[in-house]
Amino acid sequence: MDLASLYPIQVSYTLLMLIITSIFDIKSREVPEKLWIPFAPLAAFTYLELHYVNLLLFVYSVAVSVALLMVMTYVGLMGGADVILILLLGLGNPVVMPIFFPRLSLLGGEAITVVLYTSLIITLVGLYNAIRNWKYTKDVTGANRFLLAFSGKRMTVSQFLNSRFYFPLTEIDESGRMRLRTTFRTDEDDAYWRKKYAELLERGVVKESTEIWVTWGVPVIPFFLIAYVISLVVGLPA
Repeated sequence: MDLASLYPIQVSYTLLMLIITSIFDIKSREVPEKLWIPFAPLAAFTYLELHYVNLLLFVYSVAVSVALLMVMTYVGLMGGADVILILLLGLGNPVVMPIFFPRLSLLGGEAITVVLYTSLIITLVGLYNAIRNWKYTKDVTGANRFLLAFSGKRMTVSQFLNSRFYFPLTEIDESGRMRLRTTFRTDEDDAYWRKKYAELLERGVVKESTEIWVTWGVPVIPFFLIAYVISLVVGLPA
């Protein structure tokens, strides 16, 4: 098959993977391992399209993207599913033909393009959140103020106990002393934190109306989906 015939199949297959895994990510923040099996054949597009790309750029794009996400997974900022997804997306899209700035995408730079667009989208959302929260962070100094405003959200203990996928940035010990942190690990269990705060409420350490800082366990795969769609239209300027 020539590239004109392969391309619609490649894009449709990738979009199907991103849509299905996004649904799981939104609903449970987990993607079952078996779900990746039907999408493993995406890697065949590397074999079918390799002669169209710049091999050095293609290998660099996939390797750097996977390595970056592995580091972020190691430090607890992303999950293993994100690494698998970018690997399959990169191997399954050696050649992408955006309308604008197509050069790097045509030569094998799709994986790094999607990672960069994903990072940009998440950053813009975080900056919007920081602007909204800035006036509430006057008691926090230095870089911690920006990090808290960037990723945090204020809610009452009552609201937190009725939430899902939120993690407290305000940590409260048995004596009621509060300590702020600016991030959390993706391997934390939100149910554990709700149980802990319910116990603190029962003991009278906190009240239902007590305000705490929390952060949302962001489902990253939907951002990859948005970034991929954008990359089909706009590549990286080069």
